[in-house]
Amino acid sequence: MSARITLHCDRLWEYGGCTGQLMTDALSIDEARAAAEQCGWRAGGSGDFCPTCSGRPVPQSLNVVHLHPEDPR
Repeated sequence: MSARITLHCDRLWEYGGCTGQLMTDALSIDEARAAAEQCGWRAGGSGDFCPTCSGRPVPQSLNVVHLHPEDPR
């Protein structure tokens, strides 16, 4: 079984929105948000926000998080 959950930054302003996203192979939204939080993302009542938009800049921005490595068999 494989799953893919992509979080998109929900930051909006007058003329557009943030294009930040984080792709995960999480099996649930809670697992995806937990991984995103470790990467500097913030989840709130109004949505998910990337590190830059949440005021938590991180030295290296990740776009993909592998939580469940594939079985090498």
